[in-house]
This record gives sequence, structure tokens and C-alpha cells, in this order.
Amino acid sequence: MSLLFDPGFVILREDQSVKLFNIILVMSQVFGGLAVLLVTIWMSKFESGFAWSEDPDKEFNYHPTFMVMGMVFLFGESILVYRVFRNERKKFSKTLHVILHSVVLVFMLTALKAVFDYHNLHKDASGNPAPIVNMVSLHSWIGLSVVILFCTQYAIGFITYFFPGMPIPIRQLVMPFHQMFGVLIFIFVSITVAMGISERAAWKHTCWTKDGQMCAQQAISSFVGVFTFLYTVCVLLLVLNPRWKRQPLPEEEGLHHLTSSHSMTD
Repeated sequence: MSLLFDPGFVILREDQSVKLFNIILVMSQVFGGLAVLLVTIWMSKFESGFAWSEDPDKEFNYHPTFMVMGMVFLFGESILVYRVFRNERKKFSKTLHVILHSVVLVFMLTALKAVFDYHNLHKDASGNPAPIVNMVSLHSWIGLSVVILFCTQYAIGFITYFFPGMPIPIRQLVMPFHQMFGVLIFIFVSITVAMGISERAAWKHTCWTKDGQMCAQQAISSFVGVFTFLYTVCVLLLVLNPRWKRQPLPEEEGLHHLTSSHSMTD
């Protein structure tokens, strides 16, 4: 396993390496796009569509939709920015990275509101208030933990690298932890999504829980999980291969050394 991530262990020529990168990148976009498409079909066609708090049952449908769109697809895209645009100026990649993470944050908070509204505003068949207890499933425990970790990671990254920005030595100290926790959170997101799909299917998909049959609704929800995992694997392959890591441009290296020298003499 260590050989796979050893930059000195070279199997492919540079042109072959670039071709492989492009193939995996295209696959990632296909898998991620399919996950988003299928979760939208699942919630709109089989779960009666979308609404806001006036219809909590339909408002819930924003939860899986926005979580897959935001915490899976856009989160993964934000990680890939430094690989896809590794020949661009770092300021461009950093800005795009922050913008995508900010959009993820909006999707995530909206998705959280949707599920809490669904529980707190739930009504019985007669239209009487019948709240559902929050935070009782393992999916909710792991999911909220991932949300807290993501928000912490976002805040630390924003302050350290974007605004107001910390000195170079602090950035260098934080960077490996920022990268490691970013990848770990992304992995846990896919696990949490799979748990959520299973929980929703167990509650709602009577075709297999009662009738013991495979139906279109169950198949689509399962494919959402499959494509989420495949997208996650592709992103990890692209990010963890050191050969595809972004290298500083010549002007960035000069600035980096200059800044480091000044900080050491201050």
C-alpha cells in the first residue's frame, strides 16, 4: 500500500499518468452526477416532491437531496480543486475552494433545518401535532458529529488560509492536519449517507420490508449509495496520489521563501 503513495515509485510515464488522472476525473464526475440525479428523482418522484415548513413531510426531502448535493458532490469538488487546477495560480484555487465549501455549508444547514422541522412539526394522520424525537438513531449521532467537524474544519481553514490569514509558519504547521481531517470528514460523509439511506429505506420502502420485493424506489436509493461510494473512491484516488499533487509555481516559491526568511528574522 505504501508503494501506491510513494512519489518515488513510478510505474507510468508522465503522459500515461495524465491520461489516468483524466479518466478517473471523468469517472468521478459521472458517479457524482448520477448520485445527485438519482437522489433528486428518489425524493421528487417517489417521496412526493418538496415543500417548506408548511408540509414537514415534503420538507424532509430537502435533507437527503441537499446532503448529497452539498456534503458529497460539492465537498468532493472542493477537494479536487487543487488537483484539477494544479497548474493555475494558488489564489484562484484557494478562492474556488472557499466558495465551494461555503456553498456546501449553506446546503448542509438547510438540510439540517429540513430534518429538524420534519421531526418537530410532524403531524399525525388527523393533522394533530405529533413530534418525532430528535437524535435517536446512529445515523443522526454520526451525522451531527460530521457536521460539527466540518464546521470546525471550515472555520479553522478560513481563518488560517483565507481571512485574516495566519503567518507562513502557522500555515505550514496546520496544513497536514487540515488536509488529513478534510479527507477523513469526506470519508465519514459517505458512510453517514449510506446509513441514512438504509434508515430511510427501512422506514419507508414497504416493498421490501413488508412485501419482500425489490421495487424501483429501493433500487434507486441503493444506487444513490453505490454512486456515492464510487464518487468517494475516485476523489480519494485523485487526492492521495502524490504525483498529482499541486506544485508551487516559480513565483509562489520565491514569495514563499521570501516570506519565510522574513518571518525567521523577525
